[in-house]
This record gives sequence, C-alpha cells and structure tokens, in this order.
Amino acid sequence: MSHASRRLGAAAALLVALPLITSVGAPAVSQAAPAPGASAAAKAVTTVVSGKVVRFNNGRPVQGVTVRIFDASETDFLGSVTTNAQGNYKATFRGDYEEFGIKIIGPRGFQTGWLGCDRTLKPTFGDACTFGVNVPTARIKAS
Repeated sequence: MSHASRRLGAAAALLVALPLITSVGAPAVSQAAPAPGASAAAKAVTTVVSGKVVRFNNGRPVQGVTVRIFDASETDFLGSVTTNAQGNYKATFRGDYEEFGIKIIGPRGFQTGWLGCDRTLKPTFGDACTFGVNVPTARIKAS
C-alpha cells in the first residue's frame, strides 16, 4: 500500500468517526435556559404592555414619566420604560403574563405611586389594581 493510500484510508476513518465524536460531545448552548418552572413555550411568548400618562387636572400628556411594570403578584419586576412627548409608553418583554402592577414614577414636580382602579395613583401596591396588556390612561397630579 502506498503512502498516499494510507493517508486516504486514515482520512476516511476520521470522517466515519467524526459524527460519532460530535454527537457524544457536549451540546452547544444557543440561548439561556428557561427559568425554573417555566415552559419553553411560555418563554418564547412576547408580551407588550402599553398605556398613557396625562395630567390629572387637564388631560395633557406628561413626558418623562418612568413606568415600572411588575407581574400581578408584585414579585417579578418585568421592565421599565419612559413616556414620550405624547405621554405614551410601550414595554416589550419575554414571558406569558396576563396581569400587571403598574408603578408610575413622575418626573420632578409630579406624584409617584401605584396605578389604581380609578386611574389615579395610590401609595401602595395593596391599594392599587392590576391590569391587562392595555393599561388605562393614568392621571397624575402635580405635587
């Protein structure tokens, strides 16, 4: 057998063994593992929460309000966004959530609190309401 034939035979043996080696090795990680207790399908869902913040006395939009979004049990902080010039906000995050607690942090000169059922701010989460993805317009007072 020639030297070239032996190299060719060794290369063929390696090609036959290569799929076996790659299937035995550790799998590549392409994304973070889902949180304990969450199904992969739930983690693949994208939820969008949107709303608007206006002045209590005249209904004009308030820009620069920080809106913090929690799951309905107030245990998981889901995200934070800031209102635009029209007072609108939209937060997008991964997960299958249906109800949310909304904390409004007014800019300087405005109140801060949890969004209540009457669309005004309340001092605690216990005094507030939870909402679905389409949050009613929040009315905040100048402090």
